Amino acid sequence: MVNVQRANSLYRCAFMGLLRPRTPRKRASPTAATAHEAGFTLVEVIVALAILAAGLSVMLSMISGGVLRASTAERMVAAGSLTQSLVAEVGTMYPITADVRAGELADGYRWHLRMQPYGNGGDGTTVQLYEISADVQWEEGDETRSFQLKTLRVGPKVARR
Repeated sequence: MVNVQRANSLYRCAFMGLLRPRTPRKRASPTAATAHEAGFTLVEVIVALAILAAGLSVMLSMISGGVLRASTAERMVAAGSLTQSLVAEVGTMYPITADVRAGELADGYRWHLRMQPYGNGGDGTTVQLYEISADVQWEEGDETRSFQLKTLRVGPKVARR
């Protein structure tokens, strides 16, 4: 009977959590994180992703704006070169007289050339100054851009009526 009583008391102690089997305890390593340092919370991850998304959107808008400005600058340089070529052709390909000419070039460029007498030319001379105005236009998006050069050239005097 003593054995039955002892077994019952052991059972009660084990049932109540008083008697536990011995398990070896794990030692905490010095680098192991405590429970409150285990990782990032969901709020911290969401805030970090929001900051990252905002930074990337600003950076991508700056890059796309730079590409657009570079494209505009490239078109402006091409228009400047075409305008200089057009002015250089005055006197050789286009005779210097009071005239207005226009045409189209490659890549959607349009040109206008205006030659008109400048000043009265003085009496007794056979030459006169002409104002040469060359304008190259092109479409960029929904607006029209242009590049204009003006210069003076010497040409034959226009007879006054």
